[in-house]
Amino acid sequence: MVSCMNRIALYFFCIVFASSCVTKNVAEVDFHIPPKNAKELISKVNLKNNSPEWLALKGRVRLMLEKGNEVSLGISIRVRKDSLIWASVAAPFGIELFRVVLTKDSVYYINRANKTYFVKPIAHISKIIKTDIAFNEIQQMIIANPKIVKNKYSFDRINNDFMLSTQDYIYTISNFYRIRQGVLIDKENSLIYTYSNFSFENDFPEQLELIVKSSSENDLNLKLNYSKVVFDQQQQTPFKIPSSYVEAK
Repeated sequence: MVSCMNRIALYFFCIVFASSCVTKNVAEVDFHIPPKNAKELISKVNLKNNSPEWLALKGRVRLMLEKGNEVSLGISIRVRKDSLIWASVAAPFGIELFRVVLTKDSVYYINRANKTYFVKPIAHISKIIKTDIAFNEIQQMIIANPKIVKNKYSFDRINNDFMLSTQDYIYTISNFYRIRQGVLIDKENSLIYTYSNFSFENDFPEQLELIVKSSSENDLNLKLNYSKVVFDQQQQTPFKIPSSYVEAK
């Protein structure tokens, strides 16, 4: 069980998608005029969504395991823009199970359950999910602001949503220019993330579902439901490896 939980915990912190640059000022774009093509849509999405300097999330993560089993755990995430991602996963009664810190070049991980730890290069994340991924892509995923990867997309309108698609990427975008769903296809592996329950107060999704499908391992399905979202307030991100802990192999 502990080994399984290790893999699940690490999978959670390995999430997706990329960056692209735009040069127009937000004030120059009329968001009331529907885009006519993929280029206009991408510009509106990237301009509409901003990244906070700090973001703190608190809620629960529901993990779908093998044979229909399910685990529900508490989770706390703190993100400092372009710097670090701190996360803690807890069992009932607030007992911490795992703590993780991601930086641009490293992964720091503590397992409270079996008193182990490891420190590895950030590239270790890519090995886990069988897909190349960078720190900024994980950050964008967590803050619900994944910028659209540069590519040549087909452009469609489905009811009130827009759709961009290529052989490797599929994006579903609302008419408020928020990404509802992203799909990354990498050979026989795929990753799907879906945002839902956007708050009227701050336009942030209260739910994130992540599905990882791999030809070589069991699929992962998790849902995060946030009960508290705090923007632009500096957070504590403590991480200390106890001297009695053993390095995990």
